[in-house]
Amino acid sequence: MDVRPLTPQSEADDYDPDFPDDAPFWYGSASGEQRFHKDHRHSPEPQPTPAPPAVSARRNSYHDNDSVLHYFIATTQSEEKLERYLSDIINVFLDEPGPIYAGQAEPAEVLQARFSASEVPLRRGRSSCALNGMPTSVEEYLQTVKANVIDRATRVSSPKMIGHMTTALPYFHRPLSRLLTAMNQNVVKLETASTMTYLERQTVGMLHREFYGAGAGFYKTYLHSPEHSLGVFCSGGTIANITAMWAARNMALGPDADSGFAGVEKAGLFAALTHYGHSGGAVIVGSRLMHYSFKTAADLLGLGDNGLVTVDADDAFRMKVDELERTLDDLKRRNVRVIAVVGIAGTTETGSIDPLARIAAVCAARQTHFHVDGAWGAPLVFSAEHRRKLKGIELADTITVDGHKQLYTPMGLGLLLFKEPTTAHSIRKTANYIIRHNSPDLGKFTLEGSRPATSLHLHASLYLLGRDGLATLVTRSATLARQMAARVATHPSGCFQPLHVPETNIFLFRYLHRAVRRKVQEGHLLTDDEEERIGECTRRIQIEIASNAGSEPADAATGGASVAAAGAPPTSGFVSRTRVRFRGRDADAFRVVIANPLTSWDDVEDVVRSVVAVGERVEAEIERKANSSTADYAAAATRRRQSIIGEADERWKTMDLMQPPWIGWPFDI
Repeated sequence: MDVRPLTPQSEADDYDPDFPDDAPFWYGSASGEQRFHKDHRHSPEPQPTPAPPAVSARRNSYHDNDSVLHYFIATTQSEEKLERYLSDIINVFLDEPGPIYAGQAEPAEVLQARFSASEVPLRRGRSSCALNGMPTSVEEYLQTVKANVIDRATRVSSPKMIGHMTTALPYFHRPLSRLLTAMNQNVVKLETASTMTYLERQTVGMLHREFYGAGAGFYKTYLHSPEHSLGVFCSGGTIANITAMWAARNMALGPDADSGFAGVEKAGLFAALTHYGHSGGAVIVGSRLMHYSFKTAADLLGLGDNGLVTVDADDAFRMKVDELERTLDDLKRRNVRVIAVVGIAGTTETGSIDPLARIAAVCAARQTHFHVDGAWGAPLVFSAEHRRKLKGIELADTITVDGHKQLYTPMGLGLLLFKEPTTAHSIRKTANYIIRHNSPDLGKFTLEGSRPATSLHLHASLYLLGRDGLATLVTRSATLARQMAARVATHPSGCFQPLHVPETNIFLFRYLHRAVRRKVQEGHLLTDDEEERIGECTRRIQIEIASNAGSEPADAATGGASVAAAGAPPTSGFVSRTRVRFRGRDADAFRVVIANPLTSWDDVEDVVRSVVAVGERVEAEIERKANSSTADYAAAATRRRQSIIGEADERWKTMDLMQPPWIGWPFDI
């Protein structure tokens, strides 16, 4: 087939009102000039004129599947067809019960073989490719993706998925994602995001006001000031934390007007440290539970791994402020410049919140930048019950918040707030063709350049869920976590040990094998061998639960096969695993994250039940291997497990729930 021209062959060709189907113009010359029919310009009801043969042929070429242009001139019919197909896929993915696929659904070699093609295919000659299983149309492509990716993708929105921070989303984000893709705004500059630029600034201002509570005059002055910024959007908490440390470094080692030193931004780190006499270098200080993004920040900013100094945490996994003060004093004696001190509002491992007010006071006394990583726990600001836990966050110079966690937006949305609108000056970068010095372009304050207008998602969550709706969601999640902690601590089997009282909606506990349960209940210290046995049980239980979470047993009548591992019973729900410092030792623990608004108490109880069942079997396997026991040991272990589970159910049912452990038991919307 001959390749048809992209533009009209004659400048005299008139506009064909029959094409495109959904637009009143086409680009009629190589210059891209929009050429309108004269009747369309001057009459509300244009009179169509017969299209010359050349125009008709050109019009048809756009809809010819052999032309790549037909992907850019989609008709309503073609989009609606795809929309129906995708809606069916989404409904099955979100609503139909089935495995969670938190583990690897298939052997690695199978998955690797399925995704082994490393060449970009040609469009021409696709008919022959179809024989090799390569898609030849959008429909076939989506069918291939569904079979290879979607059918066994992790069901992060499952209410039984209580092991990670990714959760279900409000339904309105799905059509908003489609809208943003269609608009394809780039908020690096006003010229490609004329209105989204202002919506993004407004959204930043709304969250800034929640945390810092400045007066109406403040926001009137700075909300849309081209020279200032109250915060920046980015693709997640990692970039937000890196940006915060970037700004903190540039301010800590900034220009020296008296000597004419240009600052670290111009002269570099070595020259800045030399100028200011910091022979010991520069560091970031925070709890040992700091997010790994601060390692990345220290590396990128030239501080190196040794530039990240950690402070120990107490038994509740919160920074020891007394140790922080001693650390800062020691660093000062060694001529080390502290770039920033990091406080955590909701650690990713335990959900714990550092004593922010005390840390803020320490930083203020030493004139040190105070950053709060609130990527997880900052939304507690909306809860009247839990807001007090964030006391001191309003004193932070910068705050990281993640929209894609407890503000319920799609993935890839983080936010860094600046207490002072001038903080952004320390990282401002401009160019002649965009993000000019006096422009309202947001790109001059961001680490990332081209960015999608994801602020619309957060704007929608704040408006549609509202302060009261967000308060309900975060309060409910934290209450369910507390209830689970109570259930685990009082389980009749005595097979669990909570590692802390959850401050937010993350909870750690571990499985105790039978030989140590009484010792733990009586408060005795455990030996290293006993600790290792606890860790082994916990690890093996979590691995099996992750592999079989939500799987259904095989249906022998129909010849169906179970997704569960061979010989393993199906489990209900998923919890993740971490390793933390607990009472002076490194300990493996189950990590529960309850953030899905659809997670019920029954889902939580199912997870507890699964851990007990799998734990009894894993413990029996370990004992059988250790003791070289007889073949009937497994049967005896099964009987013990059933007895314990039955006893646990009966004792739990008879609890006096008229005397709840706290207001809101059980909590539901």
